[in-house]
Amino acid sequence: MTATLRTFWIDEQGQFIAGSLGQMRRMQPDDLVLVLGRRPRADVGAWLRDGLRDAVRSGRLDAGLALPSARTAASGLGVSRGTVSAAVDELVGEGVLVSRPRSGVVVADLAPAAGDGAPGPAPAPAPGPGPVRRAGVGTPDPALFPRAAWTRAVRDAMRELPDAGLGYPDPQGLPALRSALAAHLRTTRAAPVTENDVVIVSGVAQGLALLGGVVAGAVGTAGVPPRRPRVVVEDPGSAGVLAQLRDAGLEVVPVPVDDAGIRTSELPAADAALVTPAHQFPLGVVLAPDRRRELVAWARDGDRLLLEDDYDAELRYDRQPVGALRGLAPERVVLLGSVSKLLSPALRLGWVVAPPALRADLVDAKRRADLGCSVPEQAAFANLITTGTYARHLRRSRLAYRQRRRALLDALARAVPGVRVEGVAAGLHLVVRAPDAAAEARAVAGLRGCGVPAEALSAAYARPGASGAPGTVPWGVVLGVARVHGAVVPAVVEALRASLRASLRASP
Repeated sequence: MTATLRTFWIDEQGQFIAGSLGQMRRMQPDDLVLVLGRRPRADVGAWLRDGLRDAVRSGRLDAGLALPSARTAASGLGVSRGTVSAAVDELVGEGVLVSRPRSGVVVADLAPAAGDGAPGPAPAPAPGPGPVRRAGVGTPDPALFPRAAWTRAVRDAMRELPDAGLGYPDPQGLPALRSALAAHLRTTRAAPVTENDVVIVSGVAQGLALLGGVVAGAVGTAGVPPRRPRVVVEDPGSAGVLAQLRDAGLEVVPVPVDDAGIRTSELPAADAALVTPAHQFPLGVVLAPDRRRELVAWARDGDRLLLEDDYDAELRYDRQPVGALRGLAPERVVLLGSVSKLLSPALRLGWVVAPPALRADLVDAKRRADLGCSVPEQAAFANLITTGTYARHLRRSRLAYRQRRRALLDALARAVPGVRVEGVAAGLHLVVRAPDAAAEARAVAGLRGCGVPAEALSAAYARPGASGAPGTVPWGVVLGVARVHGAVVPAVVEALRASLRASLRASP
């Protein structure tokens, strides 16, 4: 027996009308039916939220259409006002709807992001050089940026900011943000952090640049020109990070990574090590407990620093994230983080949690670099944290990315049985292994043609001829999964299937 669909629609006056098939016969030509599917017995809010989201992203609700009040919608649908408000607020936070003062809630214009959720293939990047950079494999979905919440945070923060706060900023950072971040890191990363430990920077990139100069000065002796410091890096790793370290005057020393993280048994003599223990880029592994202890012992035995890039550490989908390495040795570990993975890299906000011995030099380096970060943005971010909005956004993002990752893996397993996908269930990227260099190149080209961020795994190795763990080959594709959902999934799966199948046919 087929159940009758419960529906509601919005007429040209923007009114919700709950109805049945009988009521639909009285519809006018300009009315728009929004089919939500059979009403569930539980979680009506999710039913309403998902139906609205699908209607907006599929184009069935036009951009700029004004939605009725929560009271009107609740009355028409036979649900509580709070249920409607919660669903609408979540969609506003996702950027699907827009809350406008004195205009109510309207449908957002998602046309620039049509490839993210609308039917049809995602647009390919424009050929040739241009002012817009291709999205990186570790970048978030900009459609999830909480535009309404950020706007409110900026407004509220500026209203509360005293006149004195509009002068030159404290180069260490706004005290309110440092305090909020310290509390956040203590709770979510199990890291011993106080307000005085935090230095606000313009992202991890600037943090590494500033630390490079500080480390270089620390290894010199009186009357002797400072030598070039040696910093251990994970191999494979981020080519961009390697370039930043070299630009800062540091000598990088690659050390292999396997499925337990950096091989601590191969650590050489050096002044520092840069690691991503919570979620390694690009292999997606987590530093094993015994290697965490060995790494800390190496740092203590040689009076060395550990630079901990907390790379998308909070985006763990199968369990609670592992605690920060700083919890084991706060006097040795410099913790770096930013909003680039959870909010947006456009904000250019990050932090460095430094041991007391480095803090004064780091703050001085920040002052000389740019006098300090933008105060309004710092104040807004502090507002997001202290009001709990940042934590709610984290939970929503974690759920969305977990579902997208699972859907992609399921589709890939059905289309390409036996495909090797590596990395723990975390973060914004994963690695799909390829049998040879030709398949790797085809996969990267095919995915980029779908508008999906992709990089060659072999290009992430710093050592010539490196092959990763014993018995493995370096070929594969590092795939950014943050924007892979909906109609984009089949295109991604087909690009990978075609590239891997071609190599299998060509093999003897």
